[in-house]
Amino acid sequence: LFRSLTEDWNTFLLSFNDLDLCISENETLKHLMNDSTTPESTVTSGQARSTQTPHSLEDSGPINISVSVTLTLDPLKPFGGYSRNVTHLSSTIFGHQIGLAGRESHEEINITFTLPASWNSDDCILHGHCEQLVFTTCMTVTAASCVFPVTVQPPHCIPETYTNATTWYKIYTTARDANTKYSQDYNPFWCYKGAIGKVYHTLNPKLTVAVPDDDQIGRA
Repeated sequence: LFRSLTEDWNTFLLSFNDLDLCISENETLKHLMNDSTTPESTVTSGQARSTQTPHSLEDSGPINISVSVTLTLDPLKPFGGYSRNVTHLSSTIFGHQIGLAGRESHEEINITFTLPASWNSDDCILHGHCEQLVFTTCMTVTAASCVFPVTVQPPHCIPETYTNATTWYKIYTTARDANTKYSQDYNPFWCYKGAIGKVYHTLNPKLTVAVPDDDQIGRA
């Protein structure tokens, strides 16, 4: 089954806005207990051989595509920031969390945000509390090629050279989608003592694909 051509990169990137990303020490510690790697080892072999163009829908191996997005961080009291210089935020989601259906809904998608400069608790200490932060980040999405739209791609950023920090430190986040947020399972203490990250994509008219109503090309 081919993805509908009406699914373009604007709609794909806008769907990430439905996610809340919980940034907290607890999430990073939980991840590290399940993983032998340390947060400093952020340059994975996958990142190093970043493949920017999907080859074919049949290609089953994961590929990386990196694009610039805005990331806001809203601290929840009493979040105090990080003493370490954080340069990367990472999360793993499933396709259904960004509205993908069918086979793609079960695909695992890894998201890594490279910050332009390191982020630490200095400003929180200076102001006596942590204020909202807004970053223009390089978001690397790693997934099977079938997850990505087959239409014109946005300009790419290069995660390896995006940050001006000399040392890298990655923290892990947990993603919550809109369905969870408004379900009966909603947990008001979700992300307690953390910061909530939101992704914003600016519409790019060059990425929009207009398909006439009577054009059924690519529709299953």
